[in-house]
Amino acid sequence: MKPFTMESVLTYRQQLEDAARQELFKALEQETAVRRQLEEVEQELATLYHGLEQERHSTTAERLILYERRMDIVRGQLAELREELSRRQEQVRRRRRHLLKASQERKVLEKLREQQNRNYRNYLDRKEALMLDEIAVLFHER
Repeated sequence: MKPFTMESVLTYRQQLEDAARQELFKALEQETAVRRQLEEVEQELATLYHGLEQERHSTTAERLILYERRMDIVRGQLAELREELSRRQEQVRRRRRHLLKASQERKVLEKLREQQNRNYRNYLDRKEALMLDEIAVLFHER
């Protein structure tokens, strides 16, 4: 019986977990950035609607057409950003699952290490007790 000898594997698992955590944080930052862009474009569209309502009765047809064209462009941007947000959310979900898996693998190895070290300590304690018993018998025989 010997103590835990897979320390390098455990260290590697910890590094994998740390890398997975960093990937998750990066994915969360990217998702947040897309959310901000989406909010900005939604605000721009709301501003365009408001401007169109104010100018509807007192402006030219060309100006109204320009508003409509700009709103079409902004709606297209909104659709693209919503798709991008959906992709980013899926990426965050994948990264979370990956981190959870890496964490579980590390915890399994840590439990194995604890069990092996506990078994080794018990083995040493039994060996020491046997040696003490043997010494006691030798001194008792004299």
